[in-house]
Amino acid sequence: MRRFCAGALLALLFATPSAGQLRSRRPAGDEWNQVRPLFALVEQVAAGAPAPADVEVAWQCHFFDADAGVVLVPFILDIRRGAFTSFPIAMYVRVVPRGAPAPRPGPKDALAQYPFEDAAMVDGVLSDRISRAFTAPPGAYDVYIGLRERAASGTESTVRPKTVVVKQEVTVPDLKSGLNTSSVIVADRVEPDTGGGRATYEQQLDDPYRLFGLRITPATRRTFAPDETLSVMFLVYQATVATDDKPDVAVAYRIHRSAAEAADSLVATIRSEEFNSNTLPATFSLTGGDLILAGRQIPLPILSPGAYRLEILVTDKTAGTMVRRIVPFFMSEPAPR
Repeated sequence: MRRFCAGALLALLFATPSAGQLRSRRPAGDEWNQVRPLFALVEQVAAGAPAPADVEVAWQCHFFDADAGVVLVPFILDIRRGAFTSFPIAMYVRVVPRGAPAPRPGPKDALAQYPFEDAAMVDGVLSDRISRAFTAPPGAYDVYIGLRERAASGTESTVRPKTVVVKQEVTVPDLKSGLNTSSVIVADRVEPDTGGGRATYEQQLDDPYRLFGLRITPATRRTFAPDETLSVMFLVYQATVATDDKPDVAVAYRIHRSAAEAADSLVATIRSEEFNSNTLPATFSLTGGDLILAGRQIPLPILSPGAYRLEILVTDKTAGTMVRRIVPFFMSEPAPR
């Protein structure tokens, strides 16, 4: 079982008010009758038909290395317009190679037709986000996600249930190619995972942001007020063994102001993180599969309104290699007093 060294990320454990998040589960019994209409809808949208959009949603996903040559892709559907009002919601996910058709499942071994296929039910009260995950090898894909609320019963049975089909192009990166990182998560909320133990495959799909012994609520916004904090976290992959089965990795953080007609300007340098034999626990073992979990909470009161980017530089001092990650964000005007 892999362990994660969080370093300065221990300071990231915080609980601030955040958007509600509904968890998903496998369909049971008659609930499949609510899922099955989404199969045909996905096939129709893949063939060029207009996608139903009774509720407007925005997509966000992240990439994490997983076992068996696949990448874990947790995603969020952020509800921007309208609302689901009849629960549970049926969810259907089909992943196909980019540009390929999404044909109806065959009578035998239907799952083998797609890199990934999944059905789930989403319970709960009104929320502005729904999370789930899929897995796939590195490559370019079209991801189809169908959502359909429960049909009304009784005198309201003629009301069509709200339905959405989202098509999203996703390029899954190869995270095993040299020094690398997972996606950088901008977090609204981070709490200890009190569930205990490592999540099973099904549990990870149902609760995709249960990661690293934490429960994470990613931010679905990139605009912050001066009294807020920019909180980021990510994993470092393929660091080289240096001393005592430890890496020698430095992670630097710099904030640049973005300018439309001029060069970006450096406005702040954040204290770097060091992951080496002097800072890591004695039990940390690179060859044993332990991973580096990096991250910072960055106060923002020094920044004036405008566009910025957080530059993250991960340096493997032993191998002499570096990777760079960019997180764009915006600062709003201070709230009137």
